Amino acid sequence: MNAEHENDRLFVTALARGLEVLAAFKAGDRALGNTELAQRCQLPKSTVSRLTYTLCQLGYLSQDEAGKYHPAPAVLTLGFAALAGLDLRERARDPMRKLSQETGLSVTLGVQQGTRVVYVETCRAPTRVGIRLEVGSSVPLASTAIGRALYMGVRGEARSALDEALASQAGAAWPDWQARLAASERDFAQQGFCASFGEFEPDIYAVAVPIAGSQPAMAINCSGPAYRLDEASWRNEIAPRLLALARELGR
Repeated sequence: MNAEHENDRLFVTALARGLEVLAAFKAGDRALGNTELAQRCQLPKSTVSRLTYTLCQLGYLSQDEAGKYHPAPAVLTLGFAALAGLDLRERARDPMRKLSQETGLSVTLGVQQGTRVVYVETCRAPTRVGIRLEVGSSVPLASTAIGRALYMGVRGEARSALDEALASQAGAAWPDWQARLAASERDFAQQGFCASFGEFEPDIYAVAVPIAGSQPAMAINCSGPAYRLDEASWRNEIAPRLLALARELGR
């Protein structure tokens, strides 16, 4: 939670902490115990124990025989309701699939969630290596092309708050990541897209473009194994196609 919420009388801290526990589960997690959740949420274990008990009672978490937790079906109700409201996701699906088939690369559509990006639509290429690309998966904002594309659209006080959250998360590494984001912003001003060449995963290259006028703000990303194409090909061949698709979706 942000420091700005500490003096907000309308802010319900218990609710926020419960949502933090649900958000702690990432793609690939089978089950998490209270100790793991406490570490991820940076909350006392006793607090997390009460939250997981409550979430189980409400049907948002299930507990296995080992005493660990995993998201329960009630979470899907919230997720599908959110996805149903994203009209752009429906329009993007077919052209994304076409681009993926023609390039042999993965194409994803994402939205910002705090300091991360959540995928709301994916077309996964068979050659994809590394992280699993699925709807609901999330990746860091600062080190990924799609995250940087979304970062470009954040302005004013919202940008300051985001930088503060990123700095808190990165710790001593923040000056390096701040410099990389600044370089990405300069590149974006000149070329209209953002790139990440092995910064998130050493064997993955990616380019991404924000979609103008999208609500909520979305970006589209093209990614694949580094051995497939060199940086020049990503910039001169893949990025122009992604820019054209983003313009089409932004109309």
